[in-house]
Amino acid sequence: MRVRAPALIATALLTASCTIGPIDADRGPYPAKNISILAPGSTGGGWDTRARAIDTALGDCDVTDRAVTVENVPGAGGTIGLAQFVANAGDPHELMVMDTLTMLGGIVRNDSPVNLTELTPIAGLTTSKGVIVVPAASPHRTLAELIAGFRADPRGTSWVGGSLGGPDHLLVGLLADENGIAADQLNYVATGGGGEMLTLLVSGSAKAGVGTANELRAQIEAGELRALAVTGGDRLAGIDAPSLKELGLSQVDLASVGGVLAPPGLDRSKQREVIDLIARMRSTPCWPEQVARNDWTDAWLPGDEFAAKIAQHEQQVTRVLEELGMTP
Repeated sequence: MRVRAPALIATALLTASCTIGPIDADRGPYPAKNISILAPGSTGGGWDTRARAIDTALGDCDVTDRAVTVENVPGAGGTIGLAQFVANAGDPHELMVMDTLTMLGGIVRNDSPVNLTELTPIAGLTTSKGVIVVPAASPHRTLAELIAGFRADPRGTSWVGGSLGGPDHLLVGLLADENGIAADQLNYVATGGGGEMLTLLVSGSAKAGVGTANELRAQIEAGELRALAVTGGDRLAGIDAPSLKELGLSQVDLASVGGVLAPPGLDRSKQREVIDLIARMRSTPCWPEQVARNDWTDAWLPGDEFAAKIAQHEQQVTRVLEELGMTP
């Protein structure tokens, strides 16, 4: 066997490096460096939960050996984080989680200069089951009874839920419209998260509420809250309540899709690489564990399919918020 002299090897390496130029980490197989995921909401909130679920699934099932970090930039329905995120143009290692209805509501309400169409769609991943609840002491035992009370005394029927313009608020607004209740008669209190919402409901300060199953399940199972309906077409395991579809109310049911976006300026090949990474994560056993833990439902919409869903939801959100008098 011939063994090359060290000097010859060194010369060959030097010649090669001069030929190909300096190595650019971004040109290696994706991901070529660590990944940062922006959650444009508070720690412990829905977007933060989604970002950390992706972080966990990527790491626990060895989808990538690159480190993943989560950054929280809350405020203005996600639009503060969104405005910062677009500065990462062209970098596929910067990702952002969101859900369509909440972020679009923030964009419309705050007249954001940045629109989701400027970003690169990676994938819709899940929908979250919403639950309409009342305190355990409420006289209303069905959604029909709650709606009857709502029609009789709109201002006296105080609702609590997530951010203004978000899916909870949109659902209450659509219920009001369906029942001939004027938008200016709504008594809706927006909260910053599940803890504040639960306090208002359990104390009886709020007459009714809308939140995700993940936020409300423990109090429903403990008997502190009564579930009257769940969003979507199917019932939810462990929660004894009909779906809005069963109740003939599909027209008020908007299912927000949670997913991942990349910054503007990614070409098709880079977009495909990021989509492939998320698809590999989704195919591992780690991702279904996160879906089950958070009461999510799978809603895989890669690339252009996610872009189409965002465009559809943008039209719906804008229409409802205009009817509620909440557009600039």
